[in-house]
Amino acid sequence: MWKSILLSIISGLLLVLSWPTYGFAGLLFIAFVPLLIIEKQFSDAPFKYKSLRIFLLSFITFLIWNALTYTWLAQARPQIDPSASEIQQAWFAYAFAVIMNALFMAIVFITYHFIRRKQGNFFGFIFLPAFWMTFEKLHLNWDFSWPWLNLGNGFASYYQWVQWYDITGTFGGTLWVWICNLLIFKAILLYLEHGNQRTMQKYFAGFALAVLIPIGASYMIYYNYEEKGEEIEVAVIQPELEPYREKYNKSGQEIVAEIIKLGDDVNLSNTDLIITPETSFPGLGQIYWNDIQHDPYINQFRNWLQKYPKLVLIAGTDVAKITRAVEAPNITAIPLDQNVWANRYNAAIQLENNIDSIPRHDKSKLVVGVEYFPYPATLKPILGSFMLDFGGNTNSLTKAKESTVLTNHQNSAAVVPLICYESIYGEYTANFIKKGGNLITISTNDSWWGNTEGHRQLLAYARLRAIENRRSIARAANSGISGFINQRGDLMNSLPYDTQGSAKHPLKLNTEQTDYTYAGDLIARIALLISGILLAYYIAEKFIGNKKET
Repeated sequence: MWKSILLSIISGLLLVLSWPTYGFAGLLFIAFVPLLIIEKQFSDAPFKYKSLRIFLLSFITFLIWNALTYTWLAQARPQIDPSASEIQQAWFAYAFAVIMNALFMAIVFITYHFIRRKQGNFFGFIFLPAFWMTFEKLHLNWDFSWPWLNLGNGFASYYQWVQWYDITGTFGGTLWVWICNLLIFKAILLYLEHGNQRTMQKYFAGFALAVLIPIGASYMIYYNYEEKGEEIEVAVIQPELEPYREKYNKSGQEIVAEIIKLGDDVNLSNTDLIITPETSFPGLGQIYWNDIQHDPYINQFRNWLQKYPKLVLIAGTDVAKITRAVEAPNITAIPLDQNVWANRYNAAIQLENNIDSIPRHDKSKLVVGVEYFPYPATLKPILGSFMLDFGGNTNSLTKAKESTVLTNHQNSAAVVPLICYESIYGEYTANFIKKGGNLITISTNDSWWGNTEGHRQLLAYARLRAIENRRSIARAANSGISGFINQRGDLMNSLPYDTQGSAKHPLKLNTEQTDYTYAGDLIARIALLISGILLAYYIAEKFIGNKKET
């Protein structure tokens, strides 16, 4: 048993050491092999409760992977003199995410065990990658969404290896990882069972080709790709505003004035677009959408824009919309007074000279427990007070009903205005591109976690969005890392973390759609179909078998 525990620990550590931004992605190709060996050995052994043992050992693997890969989540608190309750809240959020995600992954793996044991290696080896991709797709689309460890993300620091994501998206990376692991496992299995070195060598050769051919093809794409589209100049602002206390002890006018100064510092006379971070203003105060044309912070920006006739501002802000009604207009509405309700939005708004209208995109991929209460109609009555005890909010931000591409009257940019967490979602981003988006901006506030791997991993994932859609990216982060990513995924002209500043860079507006933009997560949908058929067949076979026995 101790040998099996050691193998499960090794599998977990290999996954940890493969992950961006500190790891070597090549370890992903062998990371699951120890766990697959455990499953095979226990399946063949005359143990009681073998399925339970496999489940627990896989849970150890996935617990290690989750716990050591995003330890930064426990730092989601003030970095200077945090209170005991703030520390408790951060650790609870971290522990909840780690345990639940490890549990989900272990359920996927034990389901593979049942399928392989009943239907054999051939169908088991088809089912495992298919069901894993089904799980990853689910994790992108339900209220408890946390796709941070989707396997295709693991190549974010080695983005030169996956230039073909413009065809497959990150699910191509997930499939690649599982094919390579299963080839190695099959080679070891043949040797252990039959001592057949020749066949084993064939599988090792297949493994080598499965790794090297996609990497080689990717480097050919990388070095031969030429950026496309009209060129514009884009600037980003990095205000470096402490998000827990400093931000809410400053007036909105003061915060806007600092943003304006940072913009002036970079010389915007020939700049077409300028981007500010997520919720960069107003800080202490509130912007009401119903009266936004008279908002003092908006007019402060408009007065400044008159200095730069061609400049367009895309700014991250908090917005509230007031509704007067007897009953709540929707489940996320907050009561302000009798028959008065407010919906709050994490928004990106666009301002330009001589244009009164203010296009707006509202963040719709919200962070569970922090910005959004999952399945509120069902869970809020049960967990409302419990969430409050741990710093949660029984009222949520309101999601956008549809994606909004921001176009303007000054230049040809059609901006995909992603806000923070939204930049993890591949098909979600591609849906903006389908609406004509030719440039991606990312407004984010990564300061919540301090100087940890969190902001570096989120930046690395942005490279994958650039490759999938062959779109340039301008990224404005409150404390960093702000910068620019080209259509190959290269980071250019970035601002270091924990510094205040601004930067500008020419970016190209590509209007062509990639195969991935067009098809989205097609691989995941095929995987869903395959795993659904195999799972249904397993359940039907088991049901019929039980019926015959009775």
